[in-house]
Amino acid sequence: MERRLFVKNTTLLASGILALSGSNLYASSEEKKSNVIDLSPVSTSKNKLILKGLILDSVTFEKINIQKIDVQVKRNRFFSTKQSIENINGSYHILSGFTNSGKVYEKMNVQIIADGYKPYEGHIYLTKDGCHVHSEEWDYNPDFKLEYCPKNNTSGTQTLSEFNFHLVRI
Repeated sequence: MERRLFVKNTTLLASGILALSGSNLYASSEEKKSNVIDLSPVSTSKNKLILKGLILDSVTFEKINIQKIDVQVKRNRFFSTKQSIENINGSYHILSGFTNSGKVYEKMNVQIIADGYKPYEGHIYLTKDGCHVHSEEWDYNPDFKLEYCPKNNTSGTQTLSEFNFHLVRI
């Protein structure tokens, strides 16, 4: 009986706090205009990694306005993180890092959808040395060259990787 009374009082208290807090509890219908995906670990990071670049046409090398980019990282076998950006202007930033526990490898699944282009789905590997692409990049774009691979610059505990996605027209 005391337990039910405790739950009832706690529920009333929580409802009162939420009602009187003045914060907006409703879902926002605003369009997200940022081109940043933050996949940083929740705990303190030993190494920070920034992946940035452009989404380009594979023939003309012009920036593409894409509809959507989805990024999914599986940190362990039970928990995966998926974030997306919609309607961006052809550039992207992905923030990530490695925890103090020493994890130095992540596989990031990237999906890009753009009008008039084949849907891109590929993997990028994040290591303490930076980013690396999978050989499936050549399956998607046979004209992909080694000089298009990510350029990694490490300074202390921060690594900046620059990589441009080259989308192929349908």
